[in-house]
This record gives sequence, structure tokens and C-alpha cells, in this order.
Amino acid sequence: MAVTAVLAGRAFAAGTGERRKVDVCVYGGTSGGVIAAAALARLGRSVLLIEPTRHVGGMTSGGLGWIDFGRASTIGGMTKQYFDDVRAYYAAAKVSNNGWSVEPHVAEKLFEQLLAKHKVEVIREARLASVQKSGRRIGSITLDKAPVDSHGAPAAQAQERNFLTIEAAIFMDCSYEGDLLAGAGVKYRSDREGRDEYGENLAGISYAALSSDREEGSGNSRKTIKTPLSIDPYVRPGDSASGLLPMISASSLEPEGQRSPAVQAYIFRLCLTKEDPIFIAAPSDYDPKRFEIVHRYIEALEKIQQPLLPGDLYFNFNYRIPYPHPRLLKITRLMRGKTDVNSGSCGISMDFINGGAERYATGTWAERAKIWRAHEDYQRGYLYFLRTDDRLPEWLRKEMSPWGLPKDEFHDTGGWPTQLYVRQARRMVSAFVVSQSYCEHPVKREDSVGCGSYSLDSHVCQRLVKDAAVIHEGGFYSRLGNAYPIPYPVIVPREEECENLLVTFCVSTTHVAFASVRMEPPFMILSESAALAADQALQEGTSVQRISMAKLRTRLVDAGQIL
Repeated sequence: MAVTAVLAGRAFAAGTGERRKVDVCVYGGTSGGVIAAAALARLGRSVLLIEPTRHVGGMTSGGLGWIDFGRASTIGGMTKQYFDDVRAYYAAAKVSNNGWSVEPHVAEKLFEQLLAKHKVEVIREARLASVQKSGRRIGSITLDKAPVDSHGAPAAQAQERNFLTIEAAIFMDCSYEGDLLAGAGVKYRSDREGRDEYGENLAGISYAALSSDREEGSGNSRKTIKTPLSIDPYVRPGDSASGLLPMISASSLEPEGQRSPAVQAYIFRLCLTKEDPIFIAAPSDYDPKRFEIVHRYIEALEKIQQPLLPGDLYFNFNYRIPYPHPRLLKITRLMRGKTDVNSGSCGISMDFINGGAERYATGTWAERAKIWRAHEDYQRGYLYFLRTDDRLPEWLRKEMSPWGLPKDEFHDTGGWPTQLYVRQARRMVSAFVVSQSYCEHPVKREDSVGCGSYSLDSHVCQRLVKDAAVIHEGGFYSRLGNAYPIPYPVIVPREEECENLLVTFCVSTTHVAFASVRMEPPFMILSESAALAADQALQEGTSVQRISMAKLRTRLVDAGQIL
């Protein structure tokens, strides 16, 4: 299957103060945004796709090479077609592929091909400046021109303010941050609910001591044994007056179950290779003392006689190890010598815990730029440390030394991913809020617009101190027995707040439920369904809340969506 060149999607160059008018404006050229815009264009609607960075595809093309898809049977429509195109691409290249993994540059090319096929106009490096509403409707949005920096991070200041205003009958927020829904005055949350708000036992503050998890037995008798790890948090072990190690918060311990502003840590999902790589340089402010906690983690494993092993760093590399999850790092094998690198299960890894994720959603662009760059500096420093620090085991330094950034990925940022993994930011509060119990005990919904099926999966939110030891707060992982339908009200605001807006990532869920819904396939699925709903609202001359659900359901089924 042929793949078009990068940036093949039609680009639109606007002049200062220019105005455009279209049927639908899609804000966010993420994976979901691309699907939504292509679906609308295929229906004959005039559409503009706005993307604050240079690149389309969001996390699916931004380093998330190993896709968390849940149940394949729940994925239909254009989302299924996209992953079928991934399979076809690798089949034509005679490269083995499991169907749910993709190199970043291939993912981006396929998204660009989809945009080009449907002649979608894309405005890049433009971000929301203001929203103009009349009553309950968004009349237009105004954009600032703001090219990203050489690292792909947002510009602290716009290059050209108010350079384009877009009028549309319908708007869609397909961004990870939810800036458009906030600008439209739609109610949202960016914190974690307390345990009592929706009766969720995974909600709110939850503390966990560090442990080493080891699998024993075999087959149905296999079980996981947790061995506690004690890591001293102080600069001088045992001396609280010496202060805390870097990346450990001095915040007080709030009661368990209480609401919290802290959300799960962000990360860059790196694509690494050993084949002629770009070696990862240390950040300009590199200090090995910043990573002292890694030494102490390794020492704690040795103390309980469960030392770190080479195979602990890898997933699907066919290592036989006694531990159920990768430790320290999770390097997942993709294709053609590439990998997708995620945080290891220990939490002392690539996730930048206490790195400011809770400030990102509502932060200024200058604050977001600072947080973005801080994440890159942290991860560069972490990997440089593992490769060079002479206090680490020699085998570990040798194991990490060959890995670097591929030369054929992320050309304009020197191989570094162009999308920060914003695992969650805002969450809309609409007429229906998906909660933990709904995910765990789903019911049939005639107003379903797609399904979720991945586990409830929240990464650690905070690293704290309790009883003179390091603890983690906020992480959980809970498998679901069945897929759950996502009702239409989850992607539309309350009508009294805004009647011509659809939201497809920052949807109406609790923090716990969002830990499942946030995966890329449901995002893409909801975006196509939202596009059909937008088209129908235009056909029926009504608000997005008042469209005929029976008709929408028929259209979604005809489009191949699994409801």
C-alpha cells in the first residue's frame, strides 16, 4: 500500500486577521481529530482541522507505538480501517506486525494520507486565543499563530496574535487538553474525585508502599507475591534534617479517599533503537544526584534478594524472568529494530512523577512550555544516568549503552517525540458521567456511540514520604470483565452550556473511568461518531443534544461502529 509523504494533508496559510467560514471546525489534529475531520469531509461537509503543533496523529504518531486497544472486537468503523491500513502497510513491506503496533513515522504518514484523500484543510502551529459565543452557541473562535520550538514544545508567546477567526455551525474539541470546551464555558474538572462522590473504591487519594512483585507457580495456580521495599527518602539516609531526595514531595499525607488535584504522571513515549542511533545527550542542567532514588531502588531489590535482571527492562523480548512486569523500564519491541519505551512498573522510571501534570490543563502557554521541556530534560537525564553512572551495576550500563533515538523518526526534533503524553487534563461534566461502577457493570444503551474495554489504568500521581520511607500515591490497575458502551451524552455538553460543541477526548467521566476511556482507539471511535452526529445536527437544523438518537444509531451501525 502506498503511503504519501509527511505533511501531505492540505495545509492552509491564513493571513493576519483573516476570517474563514466552514460547516465544522475540528480543534486538535490528534488521532481522533484526524478521524473526525476525514469523516466529515467524506460526508461532503466543509471542515477545517486546527493543530497547535506541526504534526497530526497525536500520541498514535507521537511515540505510542504499542497501542493499548483492549478488545479488538469492540473496534469498528474508520478506527478499524486505520489499523487495517497499518497491517496492510507492513504486509506490503514484508514486515511482521501484530496489527496493533506501528512505527511513529508510519502512523503519521497514514494519518496524512487519510487527510489528503479527503482533501482536509489543516492549519498547523495555531492555537486557541478566544471563543466568541452568542447565547448557547459558539459563533467563532480566534487563533494565534504560535510555531513550536526546536524541541516541539509549545511557544511561551504567540508569534502572531489573532491571525485567524473561524466561523462554523458546529465545533469539535478533539484536543488532549480541552481548551475549546473550557473557552466555551462548559463545566469541567481537572482533579480526581473523592471516593464518596460516585461510590468508587479506586477514587481519591490512595497510598501504596513500594514492593517487588514476583510470580510463583504455574498455570491456574500461578500467583503474585509482593515483597515490600524500603527506600530511604532523605539525602543522608536516616536523617530527616538533611532534606528529601529530588523528585520526592514534602506534601502532607491527606486522608485516603479524599479528592486530589494531583493526576497521573505524564511522559514522552520514546522510540529507541540500537541500529545506528542518535545517542541521547544529557540535558544542560544534568546532575546525577537527581537520580539517587534509582540507586536506592536497585539496592533495595538486592537487599530482599530479588536483584534487577537484564530481562526486567523488556517486554515481549522473550526473556524468561520471575517477575510479572518490567522493572525500571518497559522497552517493548516493535518492528525493524524499533521499540516503544514506557515507564516500568516500579514507578521509579520514565514517568515524571511530581512533574507538574496537575498544572498542565489550566496552565498558561508559558507554563505548559516549561512543563513540556522539563519532561524532556528529566527523561534525557534518566537515560543518560542509566548509561553512564559508575555506581550502577556494570551490566546495566552496558545494557543501556547501545540504545538511542532512530534517525528516521521525528526529523524536526532530532529523534525526540513531538507529542507529550498528556494522559489526562480536563474532563467535561455533562448530563451523564461515566464512573467506575458503570465500567465494571455495563448496561445496554440505545444511545451508545462506541465502546471502551481497556482496564482501569492510572499511573502514579505523587511520590511522597510515610514513616521515613518512599511511597506512591494514586496508581491503580484493574481489569474489566466486559466492554462497556459509551453513551452519547458523554461527548456533548449540557444544552444550556453549549449547543453546537462535541468533545471526544476530554469526555464526561470520573478520573477512575477516564483511566480506561483515555486510550487512543476509543478516542478515535468517539471522534467518528461525533462527526456523524455533527453532520446530523446540520441536517436536522437542531442542537447536537436534540438530534434523533434512533437515526444516529442506524448511521453508526451502517458505518461499522460497534455499539
